[in-house]
Amino acid sequence: MVAATTAGLVMLAVGGCTDDPATPEKTGGRPAASGGPSAVGPSDGGPVQTRSVDAAGDRLRMSVGPLIRSGDAVVLTIQTTLDRSASGGGGAAVVTRHFSTILSTSFDAPRLVDEAGRRVYLVSKKPAGSGCVCTGLTLFKPGETRPLQAAFRGVPADVDRLSVMLPYAGVFTDVPVVAGAVPAPPAGRDASNRVQNPLDLADAAPAEAAALDAYTQRLDVGLRTRRTPEQVDINLDTDVLFRLDSAELTPGATKTIDAAAGDLTAAGPGPLTVTGHTDSSGSTAHNQTLSRQRAQAVTDALRGRLPDTDWPKTVAAKGETEPAVPNNSAANRALNRRVTITFREKRTVPVTPTTTAAPVAPVALPKTKGEQGKAPDGVEVALPLNRGTIRFVPGSATVRGPFLLVNLTARNTGDRKATILDFLGQGVFTVRDEFDPFAPYGAAGVRLLQGDTASYGLDYEIKVGSHRCLCDRLLNQAIPPQGEQVLSLWFPAPPAGTRTITIDVPDRLRITDVPIT
Repeated sequence: MVAATTAGLVMLAVGGCTDDPATPEKTGGRPAASGGPSAVGPSDGGPVQTRSVDAAGDRLRMSVGPLIRSGDAVVLTIQTTLDRSASGGGGAAVVTRHFSTILSTSFDAPRLVDEAGRRVYLVSKKPAGSGCVCTGLTLFKPGETRPLQAAFRGVPADVDRLSVMLPYAGVFTDVPVVAGAVPAPPAGRDASNRVQNPLDLADAAPAEAAALDAYTQRLDVGLRTRRTPEQVDINLDTDVLFRLDSAELTPGATKTIDAAAGDLTAAGPGPLTVTGHTDSSGSTAHNQTLSRQRAQAVTDALRGRLPDTDWPKTVAAKGETEPAVPNNSAANRALNRRVTITFREKRTVPVTPTTTAAPVAPVALPKTKGEQGKAPDGVEVALPLNRGTIRFVPGSATVRGPFLLVNLTARNTGDRKATILDFLGQGVFTVRDEFDPFAPYGAAGVRLLQGDTASYGLDYEIKVGSHRCLCDRLLNQAIPPQGEQVLSLWFPAPPAGTRTITIDVPDRLRITDVPIT
């Protein structure tokens, strides 16, 4: 869940814009010395990563230098040059609109990813909820360079590098976090006669940060796995394991128990907690008893596969008291009827693929009605409702700690604009069975397949029962002819020895043989 921290605020300025035609905002007489604004340009604390970015036809050059730590704030500065605007003819462009979470004009969409800590940091907001501590509307003229800036609070002091995730630009990995002076915006006005003023970090609300969750699902058995920084939960659907109102395992339960035991064996020895849950049908006392009996039945079945000497087991019962989702539909009640096996994962995942591990044997993939292709060419798709033609081309797939970072480029191969919109999304009720009205319109529907196991993109909880994907949330901006958009996707890392992955959107597209580098 997005966490609020209450560390002291820092009296420092970083960047924003104002309509004020007068002189730039004062900073209250605070000196621009250590930790304060410096002349525009990259900081001296480390290397600068520069790349060309196609943002809905606006051609940009974006340079990310070190993240600057000042007090309890970390400031991101991206020196950005507009090489050519989508309008052409030397026209100006509101560059900041490409990097907004709500399609407004503020630079509030960047996210900082801590792979080792399994956390994501969001741009700090102002206490009154009146906006972010970041660059506001900024109009660029072709050839003009200005800094896009955002402040993040709550990054632990021992974190010395983070990955910067940005719409259209992808992910800048391993950006150093250093103490230093925050680059200041230029004194001149932008093309709309606005002054890009420093914004005071003292205006920042408590930090917004969240643990990254990984969610996988076996498509052939009723088994779902959720990984958080604290623990791993393997959920077994009791409708597969038991008959109605029974605690006796069915003959068909063997396959699900075997699948869970296989995952636990791969994770290695350690204590397990087996917890029974029910829906809200029936009396509270009956549900409590039934949940314990079912947890005990699963525990007894696991003992024949995982000895207690290596996997000591504790049985627990929650009855109807901890529903995974509201008990307001038959589908939701089925999700709440479950037995959960919980354990702590050993964090021994390497940063790069293990080349000495035995290759993972290929497994048949489930059928699809979607367009199919292979890496490196990808697959070309005619989008519904005459929205254009896109070739989806896989880029690098890189293991980063416990995660896999995959780049997917959407390239317009037609002669008119193309809009992805809802082609890569989920339904408004997501795979977690949570309601998210934006889920259809981003990249949340892209998953990885390994045989009958589907891994969904990493997400994070912004409030209880409400997750957001670590992906592009809204893909409603048209890609011009011959233009492209880079989509960065994060997934749980595949098993050691995996050499290739399959990218899949159910019954829409599938790309096989994507190599892990």
